[in-house]
Amino acid sequence: MKNTSLLENSTVVVTGASGFIGSHLVDYLVEHGCIVHAVIRETSDRRWLNKSGQVKIHIANLEERPLLSCIEKADYLFHCSGVTKAKTREKYISGNSYSCENLYERCAVAGHNLKKIIHLSSLAATGPSSQYTPVDEKNLCKPITYYGESKLLGEEVAVKYFSSLPIVILRPPVVYGPRELSFFVYLKTLSKGWNIKVGRLSRELSLIYVSDLIRAMIQAALYHPQSQRIYFVTDGESYTWDNVAESAMKNFDVNIKNVALPEMLLSFLANAIEALAWFSSEPALFDRQRMIDLRQISWVASSRAFFEAHTFEPKYNLEQGLKETIQWYKNNKWLQ
Repeated sequence: MKNTSLLENSTVVVTGASGFIGSHLVDYLVEHGCIVHAVIRETSDRRWLNKSGQVKIHIANLEERPLLSCIEKADYLFHCSGVTKAKTREKYISGNSYSCENLYERCAVAGHNLKKIIHLSSLAATGPSSQYTPVDEKNLCKPITYYGESKLLGEEVAVKYFSSLPIVILRPPVVYGPRELSFFVYLKTLSKGWNIKVGRLSRELSLIYVSDLIRAMIQAALYHPQSQRIYFVTDGESYTWDNVAESAMKNFDVNIKNVALPEMLLSFLANAIEALAWFSSEPALFDRQRMIDLRQISWVASSRAFFEAHTFEPKYNLEQGLKETIQWYKNNKWLQ
């Protein structure tokens, strides 16, 4: 990995700084001597946001053209904010596309000191892969959900600014680790001894542990070949959900029970939960859009281009990453 001493005394802007990935990134930057300008919403949960004096908090809604004066002296910008759950397509697009337009428009005007901008996208922007054939950077993007569509639109905004801003786009798959909520729900079910599957078909996926994603983001910020500016970043392996369950169960003292739920039943539940969510201020964790994701046979991407271009190697395999994640959940009383 590139010499991280280059980060020392840098001024860094992080959007979505209080979120799962953003908060881990802020911790890393503080540890390496950076001054961090954390851009968060008024309503953001700040419990994971680093309390160091090196962290300056900026309240802003990127969908409303904020001035963000902190960009003027920034050396690096990590755009981690985005919408992962919403009730409508319009909310996804506003949070993941319009916000990018406002941010990069501001960077083009005021970000003259920026050495690199890391735009955090998602495998969802490309869409699912064919079974046993990972997608790579040459594949056409065919998102299948509102989230994926909105992330691709955000990428298209970033690409539009390639000629004027030093932007690199990273597309991680499922990211797991301490503080993450969605993957935690799955692990909590396993901890009770239930391995719940979608139908009886084997489904494969790519994963990356949050610490490795942070290292990859830093690597991309410190160096990139001019010939390529969009990369997939995974842990380099592909897994089935059974692989994940088996690795996780090594950390739980329970007997596992496999339950294959019919897709039709899950679709009914998704519809019901989504309908109930309309009476809540928060979108549903499980809805019809999430069901579209779960139906797919393969969500696997190749990180070969990133690994080779950046001489990057993940430090965590699935077993190591899950062990640390589950231990954190136990230490913080999320799992008993």
